[in-house]
Amino acid sequence: MSNDSQHISVMSTEVMEYLCVEPGKWYVDATFGRGGHTRSILATGGKVIAFDVDEEAIEFGQKTFAIEIQTERLILLRANFDQLSTQMKQTGHKISGILFDFGTSTNQLMSDARGFSFSSQSPLDMRMDQRLGVTALDLLNILPEKQLIELFRDTGGEREAKAVTRAIKHKQALQQGLLKINAQELANLIAQAKHEKRTKLHPATKVFQALRIAVNQELDSISQALPQALELLEPESRLITIAFHEGEDRIVKKYIKAWAAAQKGQEITRTEPGETELAENPRARSARMRVFEV
Repeated sequence: MSNDSQHISVMSTEVMEYLCVEPGKWYVDATFGRGGHTRSILATGGKVIAFDVDEEAIEFGQKTFAIEIQTERLILLRANFDQLSTQMKQTGHKISGILFDFGTSTNQLMSDARGFSFSSQSPLDMRMDQRLGVTALDLLNILPEKQLIELFRDTGGEREAKAVTRAIKHKQALQQGLLKINAQELANLIAQAKHEKRTKLHPATKVFQALRIAVNQELDSISQALPQALELLEPESRLITIAFHEGEDRIVKKYIKAWAAAQKGQEITRTEPGETELAENPRARSARMRVFEV
């Protein structure tokens, strides 16, 4: 059975409430994934320009939304959202709302072939865009100990970054300096290296998150995309972000504060998933939504 059915779009009710979709107008879903938010926008009469770098996501969208694409209600682009301005100039459409859902899809996390899953025995890849050159394993091999510690600590929020890094570098030394390890082996190594008591989070969660963010240059892409998004929006339109990581939300918060100070608009709300959604979808627990209106 395909795991497409496992992905649940986070805060979809709130997204539709704050996006204020009007029939016939165009909206950007900057992170298409499995198309949950796009489907909701289309269902209320809106038209969508959707972005995703993941080839599997694009192929899924082309099959699942074939009619919407043929009837020109959906434009599906394989591009990073940091290319918003360039891509939107080619479409020529006025934009009435933009959504960024920075979360990784369940399908990516559960994919045996991509190295996102703690139980994956495939190569440690973690590239969302398979056209990128550097994998997670490359980073573990290339980065010196000091930089790996900083990556795990500062980007991932891993308190035991030093112990984890030393365990990785020790294994690398034992393998004549060229680390060969899959996702499952790395997850086990991290768990063995840490001293903290077991929590709800898997011991490798923060390290895997840091590697994924670094491989895909996610924080840089967000910093580049947000100013472009603001310039694309029509007056009285809204920009919605859903962040799952403190670093992501920190960038959004910084821009919103600066935009408000420059009188370019106002923050409408900052909200989190409700108890009902958390009961149905525990993965949503770290989600933080911000809504800015120009």
